[in-house]
Amino acid sequence: MRPVDKVVTGGLIRTMDEKNPEAHWMAIERGRVVAVGSIDEQPPEARQVEDVSGQTVVPGFHDAHCHTMWFGLSLGDVDAAACNSFDELYAALAERASTTPPGQWVRATGYNQALFGGEYPDIDRLDRVLPHHPLFMRHTSGHACIVNSVAMDVVGLESAGEIDGGAVVRDEHGRATGVLEERAQAIVQQHLLPLSNADMAQALGRASERYGREGLTSFTETGIAGGWIGHSPRELAAYQSAKEQGVLAQRAQLMVVSDVLHDLDGHADDPRVLGLDAGIRTGFGDDSLSVGPMKIFLDGSMLAWTGAVSEPFSAGPPDNYGYFQAEEQALRDTMLRASAAGWAVGAHAIGDRAVALALDTFEEALSRFGAPVVPHRIEHGGVVTDEQVAHAARLGVAIVTQPGFMPELGVQMRAAMGPAREGLIHRHRSLLDAGAMATGSSDRPVATGVPLQIIQSMVERLDSEGVVVGPDERVSIEQALWSYTVGSAQATGSAGSRGMLAAGMLADYVVLAADPVATPVEELSTIGISGTVVGGTRVFGEHG
Repeated sequence: MRPVDKVVTGGLIRTMDEKNPEAHWMAIERGRVVAVGSIDEQPPEARQVEDVSGQTVVPGFHDAHCHTMWFGLSLGDVDAAACNSFDELYAALAERASTTPPGQWVRATGYNQALFGGEYPDIDRLDRVLPHHPLFMRHTSGHACIVNSVAMDVVGLESAGEIDGGAVVRDEHGRATGVLEERAQAIVQQHLLPLSNADMAQALGRASERYGREGLTSFTETGIAGGWIGHSPRELAAYQSAKEQGVLAQRAQLMVVSDVLHDLDGHADDPRVLGLDAGIRTGFGDDSLSVGPMKIFLDGSMLAWTGAVSEPFSAGPPDNYGYFQAEEQALRDTMLRASAAGWAVGAHAIGDRAVALALDTFEEALSRFGAPVVPHRIEHGGVVTDEQVAHAARLGVAIVTQPGFMPELGVQMRAAMGPAREGLIHRHRSLLDAGAMATGSSDRPVATGVPLQIIQSMVERLDSEGVVVGPDERVSIEQALWSYTVGSAQATGSAGSRGMLAAGMLADYVVLAADPVATPVEELSTIGISGTVVGGTRVFGEHG
């Protein structure tokens, strides 16, 4: 019998396969696992032996909701989150302007008013700091941005009227403050976009390098090609280029934003559908790069108090129930017509009103068109009731929450929702108990995207004040690991090929310096990554 390509041996392998949870060697051939075995079994002969003695191997981490292009681009922006005061922020912007030709945009990211006493930058100070440069500074949530007067002049913002699904925030005198909410951002972005293929591929390369160091072997990019979340109508092509150039090492599933879907002609017997030219839809592609669900924004943000909730926010303006991004019937029609074309739908829904709209529409879509090739999903589910958890489980709909928000954003979330709803914020244990699909995800760069940090947050749910946000939603270390591997694979329709280490599965794995199950919870985030492997090939760490 000829040797296999590689055998991984010498350490503990946590396979996440409930039929065979622990192994001590793993054989790999042509990028897939062909066998795993115990310490008492002899591994096959191999052309390469990877010795992981004293270490633990787990399936590769899959971030089921992140913004990789945005993250890669942000690595080149001014980091507002790194500034400890307005003076530091203004100085950082001025420094960037000093190396930027007049008239070109200064870009910043990660602004969070909670780090600045609940305040936004003063537009007059921004104008003094940047008299010759338009500014685009994205809020950490992605649902708002800050601009200066130069930027408003460039885009003609002062003459903008009412904006469906967005707002230009004004002071008591009617003057624009520079803060733009939701779809109002598109007025500015149309002057910044589209990005070039080369710039996008470079951004993906920067993100991929960071992902490798953190143990990520796959991810789902939640929104490309249009709307305020996309960067170019050719964004999918940029992903292809990054793959061809070898700078994007991780497997990627891409959600196309609903804005770019359009009426598709077809046979008279076919339903009226929304789609992309040539009928491309969910499931197109391969294990390396594929098209996932259609992404649609139903509402806004918990931090910006723009999510559609059934009870008013406890922070911000009084009697604020948030809002939908469009008329409810229009949102429903878009989801149904996309479903008719074979799309899975990823519905961004923060508030429970938006979650209700998504679930009711999914129920109708499933009854009329059947199940898509990958599950329908609710993105975030910032506030989800018990009845909605049960409804999602019954329908086979994934709710992709982000318990990893707690250390950075938990205090703001508690303030936004109030004590009575704390237990409903980004639930996790309830999803698992109900049999609903639960994942590991980050929403990066809104918050940290480091899987081990998020796994620790899933278990602890501690905010920056040391408060446990929703104690009943804490999970075990094993459940957190399962969510970031098997759970993410289930929710993304890839459970047949990844998420566990068993015969026939893709050889995507992470070599950890310690066994997370045997590590104190408070130390999980400190476990070192010794190696990250995609399809049997190391993308980070020295070769074994």
